[in-house]
Amino acid sequence: MFTIFRFTFREAFTRKVLLVSLIMAAVFLGLYWTGVYYAVKDIEKAHNQLLASVIYPQLLLFGLYFGSFIVSFLTILSTAGIISSEVESGVIQAVIPKPIRRSEIVLGKFLGQGVFLAAYAALLFASIYAIIYTKTGIRPAGSGEAALLFSLQPLVLMSVTFLLSTLTTTVASGTVAFMLYSVAMVGGFIEQIGGIINNLSLKNAGILSSLIMPVDSLYRKIVYVLIPPASNPISAVQQMGPFGSSAEPSVWMITYSILYVLAFLCLSLHYFARKDI
Repeated sequence: MFTIFRFTFREAFTRKVLLVSLIMAAVFLGLYWTGVYYAVKDIEKAHNQLLASVIYPQLLLFGLYFGSFIVSFLTILSTAGIISSEVESGVIQAVIPKPIRRSEIVLGKFLGQGVFLAAYAALLFASIYAIIYTKTGIRPAGSGEAALLFSLQPLVLMSVTFLLSTLTTTVASGTVAFMLYSVAMVGGFIEQIGGIINNLSLKNAGILSSLIMPVDSLYRKIVYVLIPPASNPISAVQQMGPFGSSAEPSVWMITYSILYVLAFLCLSLHYFARKDI
């Protein structure tokens, strides 16, 4: 299993999708730094501390929200073919006859890909946080917990894509995973709108989408970790923005997300063990 783990982890650095994702991240961080720089410059000229206390956290949340898109892009494209591409090309047939269990192949690939994606997400979070800290000076509490939750997001999406890769083709895996991710993002906005206008139907629709794919709920939890309402009298204004959160996801949602990952891993083990190769 550890051999598969090391091979999968190293292979992740050689994929072209990583290069594309790194270019996207570099362009995003460059534009983000520029935007933050000029926003801070204008706010400092106005000497408006109230405006700064509202805008600065929003800039942080903006960076994290769109940063998660880049991580999700890498997660889906790099995981969609992690099993299916090797089955389609026949590479897996050279591995299966060796004295190694199928479960070890799945666990090794899952752990190798998971560690790589979590590390990538953590580095992107640190980069966004560093830009905000150096330009605005704000240092939200709970950044360590927020970084862990940010790194959990790609693992949730990866677990679903990994299962799809054991069941169907690479193209189908990526397409379905992207659709599920889109459902989560749209559902998150619907729930946010429902919270602002106090519409129970919209809230329930958002909660349902979170149960199907809890990626957006983790982001909303990150918002509350970084901007706890009790610590800031104007946090209600900050939370009303498009990147805020009208209601704090329960701590049970984190537990659900972890169980979600484990459940899809178990399903991947089950179906790959019975897959006709």
